[in-house]
Amino acid sequence: MIEQLPDLLAWIEPRALLLALALPPVIRVVGHWIPEELFMVAMGVLAARSGSVEQAVVLLGAVTLSHFATDQITFSAGRWLKPRVGRFPWVAEKLEAVTTRLGGSPGAVWGLVPARVLPLGRGAWLAGCGLVGIEWKRFAAVDFFALMVHLATWSGLGWWLSYDLGRLQHSAEVGKIVGTWVAIGLVAAVAIFLVWRARGRLQPAEARAARRMGK
Repeated sequence: MIEQLPDLLAWIEPRALLLALALPPVIRVVGHWIPEELFMVAMGVLAARSGSVEQAVVLLGAVTLSHFATDQITFSAGRWLKPRVGRFPWVAEKLEAVTTRLGGSPGAVWGLVPARVLPLGRGAWLAGCGLVGIEWKRFAAVDFFALMVHLATWSGLGWWLSYDLGRLQHSAEVGKIVGTWVAIGLVAAVAIFLVWRARGRLQPAEARAARRMGK
């Protein structure tokens, strides 16, 4: 994947801002042709090479906004599908694993974070949240957080590599770099999910302790 970056950069750079806005919805439909991770690494490289902090912020802000809007559309499609899912059994079957998890626990929505950061069925999680009726405000908050981790992981990698693109020719070395970067992002996502779950368990205990103290 990463070896294709120099060619992708040459194509994106003259039209970076336009593509930052336009490509995320295209990727959601044809992600197997344009890997989202590679695109976000390219955005990180171009942001680092943009020449000013303001231009970098505009570029990364544009791509994040476009991803966020695309995610809301996918979520809304899941909501639209909810009363009609019986008409599309193949869609229900494809989303079954995700919707079962989401329906089984309120905290399962945080599974969107690793799914959003890594290629772990992003579209299924986004649509599944809508299908099971997750509250929009909650979904939007979790999705925005997931996008921040996604941006830090992939565009952060691109930023780090931006001034030494020669490394991209050494696929073994880059593979180690990418693997380490992805592991950091995944560990952060999982750690936050576990802390959130632990908080949910601690709250009833804190309430019981407070009631005992009040007696």
